[in-house]
Amino acid sequence: MSEEKKLTSLQQFIKDKPIPEDIIAKCLDDEKKNNALDFVAWLRENKLSLRISRSSPHLWEAKYKSKTLCHLSINHAELSLGDWGVGIVLTNMDKYSEIIMNKGLQNIIWNGTSYCRYGERSPYFGMAKAPGCNPKKLCIPGKTINVLGNDIKYCCVDANGKLVRFTNPDEITLFNTKTLLTLEKEARNNTAV
Repeated sequence: MSEEKKLTSLQQFIKDKPIPEDIIAKCLDDEKKNNALDFVAWLRENKLSLRISRSSPHLWEAKYKSKTLCHLSINHAELSLGDWGVGIVLTNMDKYSEIIMNKGLQNIIWNGTSYCRYGERSPYFGMAKAPGCNPKKLCIPGKTINVLGNDIKYCCVDANGKLVRFTNPDEITLFNTKTLLTLEKEARNNTAV
């Protein structure tokens, strides 16, 4: 008689294929819940379907033109009330940087830049082992990049200055995030594949 192999939490998550709305309803409360549901509805209205990421048991990703456009994360450890976040990938930002500046969206990008978990800007700075990263990576503590004319230190190399993250974004941040995603989609449409 063979024993059934126990699945990891990630394997079980992928097997169960939960939809974000179900996890949001169970794990988020009040304004966080309403904002997350609004964002997921906006993604669906804009034909950006969310698929479970194979890298984390609390992450979905939306792709556009075969490349990731954004991530949706919901902290649902044991389905307790938690936090949620949005990560956006702006690979063509140089094509609409003037629009970003004219609309005053540069601060949202500068303030949402992903920092190396071992850099001075990280809340994990000084810890022996920051969650979700390896302290032996060659890229530690991140690098200095120029984003829209502003040098930002300690940026996560994986993000390459293109990934912006927001935890528990409010309505204004979500409105601006949707604007940035729309600009990125338009730039990808106008870029030769």
